[in-house]
Amino acid sequence: MTTTVSVGIPGVGEIRPGTHICALYSGPAERDSLLFPFLREGIRKGDTCLCLIDDAEPGSVRDGVEWQQDGGRARHFEELNIDRASEVYLQSGRFSVQYMMSFLSGCLSMAAESEFPLLRAAGEMPWVLPQPEGAEDFFVYESAVNKIVEDKPAAFMCMYDLDRFGVSMLVDVLTTHPKVLLGGMVLDNPHYLTPREYLAAETASAATRYPLAKVRRPRTRVIATDPLQSLTESELRIAELVASGMTNRSIAEYLILSPHTVDAHLKHIYTKLDIHSRVELTVLALQHGWLVPA
Repeated sequence: MTTTVSVGIPGVGEIRPGTHICALYSGPAERDSLLFPFLREGIRKGDTCLCLIDDAEPGSVRDGVEWQQDGGRARHFEELNIDRASEVYLQSGRFSVQYMMSFLSGCLSMAAESEFPLLRAAGEMPWVLPQPEGAEDFFVYESAVNKIVEDKPAAFMCMYDLDRFGVSMLVDVLTTHPKVLLGGMVLDNPHYLTPREYLAAETASAATRYPLAKVRRPRTRVIATDPLQSLTESELRIAELVASGMTNRSIAEYLILSPHTVDAHLKHIYTKLDIHSRVELTVLALQHGWLVPA
């Protein structure tokens, strides 16, 4: 098995096989700038490619992936499989963890037995926003995917539009994906929980842990709409460092402050933003464009 997988997205570089990435973007244009080169690189490398998408027609995806292919159509284009995401994830009209685990395991097995052994899969996730039947278990499935793909010849990219998903769901997105694709870089995710840790943390009911998916108005640069503008300069600096993954002790050392001062600032930040955790703070920073790769 190859030791690295080229993502194909300009500037992103390589990942190791068995990687489960969440790609965070805003709008169809940015989605396509990630999706098309990811699949195109798979075709070029001879991977088995799977794309699950609702918000674009299969023909437009094929056209986007084929664009700029030297010599016309890709040699292994038959290995690009495009299906409607809602029809796969909502088999028989509902979401089933058991079905999707079986589906992915089958895809991995078929790829392994073919001449295209690495499975490169991309899934767009807006189908979950209306909260169809069974969707309360969706992030249990996202967490379990990490166990399925671990050490397998696979690269999975789950795609989430920051302009459409609410804070509650994006918290679960971050805690179930070990890698984050943001701003043209694949980053280690400090908020990731292993499948065992995630299941242990699942103490809330489905109604409370999965209620707030909603369509937000597109992000703007109007300062008044940004909740982080309520923070002081000191609080904002600490919020940025927390969202980047630093611990309170590391922040204190970096800013030459006492840990008590950092703790006090963080409590004020949580109160002002009406949040309760570091991962919620990270989500707000992502949604409002305050967190970008260094």
